[in-house]
Amino acid sequence: MLLTACSDACNGNIETTVLFAKPGPNGAGRRIYVDVVNKPDLGIQKTLLYEGKEFGTFPHVVIINDPSSRFAKNSKICFTTYRTEAAATGGDLTEEGIPQITVEK
Repeated sequence: MLLTACSDACNGNIETTVLFAKPGPNGAGRRIYVDVVNKPDLGIQKTLLYEGKEFGTFPHVVIINDPSSRFAKNSKICFTTYRTEAAATGGDLTEEGIPQITVEK
């Protein structure tokens, strides 16, 4: 599987900037909040909270499900293919309506 952190440009891949991460469901992996740089229709505009305080408003927010924490140290994540998951509803209101994806390549 070819997946690397971005350098200057993704050259056709989808590029995201990591905003922050939270532990995944049941403590497995991470849920990474990103702002999509070059595919704006993938995310939504959202004001994010981190630890109860406003973190900022971003134009193209997506949550990347990262069950194996393979992106733990990335400040940018590039990928080509992904699987769309159901957008968050109920539970954590700060995640309401944010598209969720799992990176495949």
